[in-house]
Amino acid sequence: MLISVVFFLFISLSIISGLVSPTVREFKNASVNLNSKKSYFLAESGSEDALYRLINGIAISENPDSEIITLDSNSVTTTITTNGSSKQITSLGDVKSYQRKTSISLTTGVGTSFNYGVQVGQGGLEMSNTSKIVGNVYSGGEIEGENSASITGTAVVSGTSGKIETIQVDGDATAHFIEGSTIGGSTNSYDLKTTRVTGNVVATTITSCTGTVGGNATFDTKASCTIAGTQTTPNPVDFVDPEVTPLPITDEQVLAWENDAAIWGTINSQTYDSGTTNLGPKKINGDLTVKNTATLNVTGTLWVTGKVTFENSAIVRLDSGYGSASGVIVAGVSGSTTAGLITLKNSAQIQGSGTAGSYIMLLSQMVNTASTSIDAGNTGSAAILYAGYGLIDINNSGAFKEITAAKLKISNSATITYESGLANVNFSSGPSGGYSIESWKETE
Repeated sequence: MLISVVFFLFISLSIISGLVSPTVREFKNASVNLNSKKSYFLAESGSEDALYRLINGIAISENPDSEIITLDSNSVTTTITTNGSSKQITSLGDVKSYQRKTSISLTTGVGTSFNYGVQVGQGGLEMSNTSKIVGNVYSGGEIEGENSASITGTAVVSGTSGKIETIQVDGDATAHFIEGSTIGGSTNSYDLKTTRVTGNVVATTITSCTGTVGGNATFDTKASCTIAGTQTTPNPVDFVDPEVTPLPITDEQVLAWENDAAIWGTINSQTYDSGTTNLGPKKINGDLTVKNTATLNVTGTLWVTGKVTFENSAIVRLDSGYGSASGVIVAGVSGSTTAGLITLKNSAQIQGSGTAGSYIMLLSQMVNTASTSIDAGNTGSAAILYAGYGLIDINNSGAFKEITAAKLKISNSATITYESGLANVNFSSGPSGGYSIESWKETE
């Protein structure tokens, strides 16, 4: 009997052991799986927290590049790496030594290259009364000057009817016709007329010169012109007119900026004449006026369907959260010939975020080169002005960083000073929407 009881006991223990071991193993696996999931969601929490703070311009922590968050006695370490206009958010969750890692890749906006101090479409460029462009100029139409107007860089006019007339160009000049101008650098043209050139000349025809060509000259025919340097004739290479270069911003990009603004809501016309106001991103169905001593702090892309007026010492500036990125104020409605007038006058100040390389671009959508799209004068400005289908009129000592237009008039000592950083400007929707998510995934 005793032997039977012992035998039965061993059999029972074997059966129980066979049942308990898988249960314990499954319990352990469930615990590992649970801790792993906790670690993953902890990592996600860290990434989401950092992303939320970046989008809304909230400080990450005392160390702006990393933070540690503790949840339910477990921790997640989040690091932020910046590489040019992109950011990488990496979060490592740790629950009882079980680790999971997630990564978010962000870009901060749209890059646009302004390779010229002034770029003009087929409407051409008119300069007068000691106005000056400090930088290079590209024009799809004629460049015409008077009363000591000058360009300190190069000047290029495209097309078979392209002409540079009665203007001082300190650098090189290229156009089909060059007439009555002073050129300080190399000159490339089909027909060079009554022009004083201090550098070299490559032309098909030199009709006459005021004084001499200070450098070398390569030509097919010439008359009434003294060449100080070496003469080469006939010209071994036929003159080729510069190709038409499209303006740098597409209609699709403008539409994207409009959507960036509209998605955050629509308000009616706004007028500010005192104090400081934060605004953006937002669509304004009507006009925007900032005047007198008012300050407008732009916190995101603005789309104004009507007129934009900045006057009487008003200050319009980008929020500091933009950092080195630039912002956009769009005026008008696509295709309209009347909406989108932008007026800057009486010492209105247009400012970036305070970080080098940050600018505000004022963009008019008005489709009209007979009427003014952007009227700017008496303005100290860090602004980029853009009217891809319209006329920009700069007057009365206005100072700007870059101008692009279908047609441009500059007069009365106005100056445009190009900055090299404009060759790669990054436009962001601002602290409230300045980042686009390129990827969001688990990496470990």
